[in-house]
Amino acid sequence: MFRCMEEGVLSVKIYDIKVPSTYVLDQEKPEPLVLDCIYDVDPSETGFVLKWLLNDQSVYQWIPSHGPFALPMLKSRIDATYEASQDGQQRHRALAIIKPSWNITGNYTCSVQTFQSSDRRSAHLQVIVPERDFQLKHHCCDEEDNVDIVCNTLGIFPEPKLSVLLNDVSVNNLVGTRSKVDDDGLFEVTATARVPRQRLESPTTIRCILSIPGTTYTRRKESIFYDRLTFVPTAMSLDKDTSARSYLDIGSGAASVFTKVLLPFIVLLLHWT
Repeated sequence: MFRCMEEGVLSVKIYDIKVPSTYVLDQEKPEPLVLDCIYDVDPSETGFVLKWLLNDQSVYQWIPSHGPFALPMLKSRIDATYEASQDGQQRHRALAIIKPSWNITGNYTCSVQTFQSSDRRSAHLQVIVPERDFQLKHHCCDEEDNVDIVCNTLGIFPEPKLSVLLNDVSVNNLVGTRSKVDDDGLFEVTATARVPRQRLESPTTIRCILSIPGTTYTRRKESIFYDRLTFVPTAMSLDKDTSARSYLDIGSGAASVFTKVLLPFIVLLLHWT
């Protein structure tokens, strides 16, 4: 076992606190979230008490002579019977959260103390509730010949950032964003942009990127803009995230070209064969 020497006296020492920086919640099959505290206590020390705190409020306490118990703040969400080790001074060191949700986000602290010494260590946990829906749509064109772009997500926590790109160039200076919180504490965010049609090439890839600041969580949607005044159809494949509007634009352009150009050619060809 490790030992910490301070002025010749052995003391409590926390070596690590295992708290994930982000935890993506699986709402269909939620799994327990276990936070662990790795420490060492000299056997000669007495009065051992381990505590877990969330945002400086005690949520769990273990005194070996009395057993572990959850405190009111998270009482219905903690499995106080969870065992992290068979060692008598390590057995109930972990905090096992059996019903994680977005509102357990915060700063977690493991505190270990005896009558002779004490130590504590903290880490931040960000719970992410994945979006329930994420859509990107565009419409061409309004009376002023603008293309309207709408990116929307809902049922997500924490509040995400939505960024709009045209051919990988950010147009966030043209984007307006609004957000609201539902009764469950989850966010709905909508980003809208109005771009003059003359500024768009044909085709233009429109992307909406969803990100949660301070984490690596990102999602993206894509849509293809075709200017129906200049578009000549070719064989193509669009992924599942492509806006249905693109197909409508393609369809109307294809019908016009087919009627005016291809159909007479086909009739002439059939006549000569």
